[in-house]
Amino acid sequence: PPYSKDEYIISRKMVKHILCMSIYQSIVIFIIVFVGERFIPEDPSYWPRNGDYIQPGRLYNWDGSDLFKAYNKSPNDVGPSRHLTIVFNAFVLMQIFNMLC
Repeated sequence: PPYSKDEYIISRKMVKHILCMSIYQSIVIFIIVFVGERFIPEDPSYWPRNGDYIQPGRLYNWDGSDLFKAYNKSPNDVGPSRHLTIVFNAFVLMQIFNMLC
């Protein structure tokens, strides 16, 4: 805590912690968003499937073709993506861990 009027509210240690945690969290979230469909396993009984791995939650593919949007247009609306649910849960868990540390 600051002891005089001239000291900063945020110390150097706090700035270092904030920057390191924001970089760490950004890297983890980007990996899950863009590469998660290649390593997150999917339940065999769940539809839609992308082989043995989770169906990507992006609406459109990199070439602009429909990806998850095609499943939302179908009469069997699949609801929100499990992929993006995992992204949200990872973000929340990292925030809790950050608060505890």
